[in-house]
Amino acid sequence: MRLLIVEDEPGIALVIEDVAIDAGFEITGIAGNMSEALELGSEADIAIIDVRLGDGLTGPSIARALFSGFGLGVVYFTVNPGLIENPEGRAVVTKPASPERIVDALSMAAKNARTHRVASRPTFH
Repeated sequence: MRLLIVEDEPGIALVIEDVAIDAGFEITGIAGNMSEALELGSEADIAIIDVRLGDGLTGPSIARALFSGFGLGVVYFTVNPGLIENPEGRAVVTKPASPERIVDALSMAAKNARTHRVASRPTFH
């Protein structure tokens, strides 16, 4: 499963990357803002997204764009889960998080992404 990390703090992004690689995920890129995330979105299956980036409270908008544009499964990663008004059934991981919690959330998003893709496959007669 291919993972996009959307995190503007390089140290945190690298920790997520290490945890995800150890769990068997392939990292497609690290984005620090909305434009980078949208540029890299087509390469991924799931994304872990910091809610508040350097360009503001853009995480929820990025999540919606990545889901609607590319069908990505999404995990929110935040120090303040109260900033997410409607997580839309997505996993929310609170910083700081254990590696196990991150992997559990990524695995759930991966499962949901696979289910969504299978359910939305066109059928031909």
